[in-house]
Amino acid sequence: MSHVEVELKLAAKGCAIEAVRQCISTLSHQYSEPTKLTNIYFDTEKRQLRQWDMGLRIRGCDGRYEMTIKTAGQAIGGLHQRPEFNVDIDSPELNLAAFPTEIWPEGTDVAQLQSELSILFSTNFTREKWLVTFEDSEIEVVLDQGEISAGAKDLPIQEFELELKKGFIADVLNLAKKIADIDGLHLSSVSKAARGYSLINPTTTPLTRPDAIFDYEEQPIEKSLTHMQLLCQQHEAYWLAGESDARQVFSEFLRFVQAFLVHYQNSAPHFVHDTPLEQLRLDIANEAISAEDFCYSSQWLKCKLAFIQWLSALTYQEAQ
Repeated sequence: MSHVEVELKLAAKGCAIEAVRQCISTLSHQYSEPTKLTNIYFDTEKRQLRQWDMGLRIRGCDGRYEMTIKTAGQAIGGLHQRPEFNVDIDSPELNLAAFPTEIWPEGTDVAQLQSELSILFSTNFTREKWLVTFEDSEIEVVLDQGEISAGAKDLPIQEFELELKKGFIADVLNLAKKIADIDGLHLSSVSKAARGYSLINPTTTPLTRPDAIFDYEEQPIEKSLTHMQLLCQQHEAYWLAGESDARQVFSEFLRFVQAFLVHYQNSAPHFVHDTPLEQLRLDIANEAISAEDFCYSSQWLKCKLAFIQWLSALTYQEAQ
């Protein structure tokens, strides 16, 4: 079975979890009791699946198993759209032949690929679910709490995911904006699988400064917005990693965003113009406010969601 997964992920501090639960409880919803999930991720020694932007896992829950592969998709800021294929299996053993043949790059020897696969890392977490009816859509909200493990290394899992089950992408963003009234949440563009890979092979993404990134006259606005979203993710990661000049370069990035809005002042929707960019720059200048305080703040989350909503609207119109 296959479908295109549309989801938005919010990393959460412990202090935000109960507040989000209370927010969801005020909405029309069906609640599912917590379940324990184990996921085992696979790849070859040369990380062939990773090179193809694919992720392969087996999930176990209450003695039942499901094999899933996610193929290359697209991300708009923290909003992900990615095809996935799911197959029920009797035991936690791989059977790549059960997936449709067309998902593989041309010329792939599936049997040979399977023989080269091995376990890379695993995730173990407790999942709570709410199926929320919001505006004109059904959106599944999940809370995952646990850890990612690779040998002796591990990373915590503490995140909410909003996945569109039926309806409209805009409603996912509107629900996220409602939840964004709560401090302690951070829009995350990194999947559990990507975090697992980072445990095995830590890498540092070079920081790209925004100066002269855009040729406004030569590329459409949605391409400029996509570039800006990527720059934003880089600057956040750079600051959260504790780099010495990160606070200053993040402030410079926000100045660039302000200039971006001046250039597109006749195109940007009102909810983008209403973002408190100047106040956010003042917050960054305050040495008492840490990178984590800023990046997990309600105001910054709302700002990011506004730009994603703008880009999503432009992209949706293009698809029509």
